[in-house]
Amino acid sequence: MFIDAASADWRGRFRLEAERAGWLVVSSRDAADVLLSPARTSPYVEDVKDDEFDRPHESLTAREHDVLELLAQGLGNREIAERLGISDHTVKFHLSAIFGKLGATTRTDAVRRALSLGLIGL
Repeated sequence: MFIDAASADWRGRFRLEAERAGWLVVSSRDAADVLLSPARTSPYVEDVKDDEFDRPHESLTAREHDVLELLAQGLGNREIAERLGISDHTVKFHLSAIFGKLGATTRTDAVRRALSLGLIGL
C-alpha cells in the first residue's frame, strides 16, 4: 500500500502508526520494488499464505479497549463486568468482538497480539 500524505506532519503520523502495527515502511516505490524483487523472481517462493496477524487490525471501540486492558491484567469475565459496571454477557460480547478484530482464538492470544500491536501496555 502506498500513501502520499500532503504534509510532513501527516507522513510522520502514518509512519508511526504503520510501524506500531509492525509494517515495514519505506520512503518510495523504488525502495519497495527493490525489497520485493527477490521474492517475485525466486523459484523457492510458493503460495504465500496471508496470516491474519499480519493484516492491519480493525479499530477497537473504547469499551473493547477497556475490556482488553482488564483482560491483560488477568481479570476474569465477572471481575471485568464488576469493574466496568456491565453484565457478564456484555463482557463475553466484547471479548468476541476483540477476538475477531485481532484474529485471536484465546484470551492469551488476544493479549499477546494487542501487546505486539501496541494497543495496550503492561
